[in-house]
Amino acid sequence: MAADSDSRLLHLGCGLNAAPGWLNIDGSWSAWIARRPWLKAGLGVFGVRIDAAWSRDIVSHDLRNPLPFPDGRFTGVYASHVLEHLYFEEAQRLLTECHRVLEPGGVLRVVVPDLAAIIGEYADGKGFAAAVAADTAADRVNLRLLMHSADAPSLARRLFRVFCDFHSHKWMYDTASLSFHLQRAGFHDIHPCALYDSRLVDIKAVERPDRILGGEGICVEARK
Repeated sequence: MAADSDSRLLHLGCGLNAAPGWLNIDGSWSAWIARRPWLKAGLGVFGVRIDAAWSRDIVSHDLRNPLPFPDGRFTGVYASHVLEHLYFEEAQRLLTECHRVLEPGGVLRVVVPDLAAIIGEYADGKGFAAAVAADTAADRVNLRLLMHSADAPSLARRLFRVFCDFHSHKWMYDTASLSFHLQRAGFHDIHPCALYDSRLVDIKAVERPDRILGGEGICVEARK
């Protein structure tokens, strides 16, 4: 059981940022393997290395499935750069699940890549590094959207994609579309927010400036 299993703050898709005081949950294989050191050692024999220091306190759970918590369990839910890795229907189900596990009046805060900013870069012909190995502006915008990998995948990476392709982007949002999907999931009092401007307590423990500033992301909060 996670060290902060009694916390009423839920951090979805936490990655390496398993913040103290939050119940941190992640669906990656690395998070799952971190709870099984013997498996990590065994994979090393076959040349599969997982060097990042994943916390063993992370709850390993596929976010495409219903959240493993009762109704009204949390006062706040935070998800940064998670929804875009899900297909449209999967993301809508996750938002509905967030609504379910929040108590009445609870707050959901969502951060996603800023589709409007990316399109603006494309329209202006700015913001794309010259080193990107792409032939056209359209190719470059697809790389920026992370719709596919720029690197030739290894055998291990190809096998990984067969079973768990979480790293490419499946659906992108601007502020209006994200707000619309939150409303569909049953939320109200929906509005965009700046970095750290939040009704969630201890927001600085989970929110990263590099995920929002400089056109990297938009942030929207909503209340159940």
